[in-house]
Amino acid sequence: MINNLIFNLIIAHVLGDFYLQWGSSCKNKVLFSVRGKDLWLHSLVIGILSWIAIWDLRGWWLAACIMVFHFLIDWFKSYIQVKWNIFKIEDSEHVRLVDGTNKRYDLWVFLIDQILHISIIVIFASIWLIENNDWQQFGWLQEFAISHPLRTKTIVAMLLALKPANILILLILGACKISISPTENDDHGNFHSGELIGWLERGLMLLFVVMSQYEAIGFLIAAKSILRFNEASSGSEKSEYVLTGTLLSLAIALALGLLILRL
Repeated sequence: MINNLIFNLIIAHVLGDFYLQWGSSCKNKVLFSVRGKDLWLHSLVIGILSWIAIWDLRGWWLAACIMVFHFLIDWFKSYIQVKWNIFKIEDSEHVRLVDGTNKRYDLWVFLIDQILHISIIVIFASIWLIENNDWQQFGWLQEFAISHPLRTKTIVAMLLALKPANILILLILGACKISISPTENDDHGNFHSGELIGWLERGLMLLFVVMSQYEAIGFLIAAKSILRFNEASSGSEKSEYVLTGTLLSLAIALALGLLILRL
């Protein structure tokens, strides 16, 4: 079973790296690197959330180490994304970020980035616990986790199934070169309105798996297929995008749900 402190810090990382960071901030980190404010502010948010997860005055240096290494990893990630031509910085009238010719590598950079962040948390939290083995989990949180283990695991899985899974799906689609180019009348490009649909889709699927209501999953997919019938039968790039995104959502929701039931 994962250590309570490491569990807290990973949840803090998920909240800070996904839910408290916007797309514009991610782009600005690549555009301006250490010269911009976004990289510094994001690292500060990670440090604050990490200290809240520890909630012990002795944990200041643990939170500081996580914050500093998060800064360094994100700085190196932004450097690699430009160096490997995943993104290009165009400096015409206004400096802007555009996709490079090696966009498919962005998935691997993302995965390595997350592995490094989690590894830093595990390593430094384990070292800190050696000297502070009397650390205690929040009383109310520990009581809730013990009294309602399935609900606790479902909440954590839901955090992973929403925005982190959405980013992962977009990166997989990009790596497979399945995308939709925006039209002149499409301000959103790549049909970003589908993000909310994806969130609801994975959230409902996850709940259905936890409740062992597999028939409801079939009904949900059938309902979406009917609504998207014209797109799915058109044979266009949009139909490939919708179908692949739906299957990836299903796979992620099923995997998380089954993992909850097995643990």
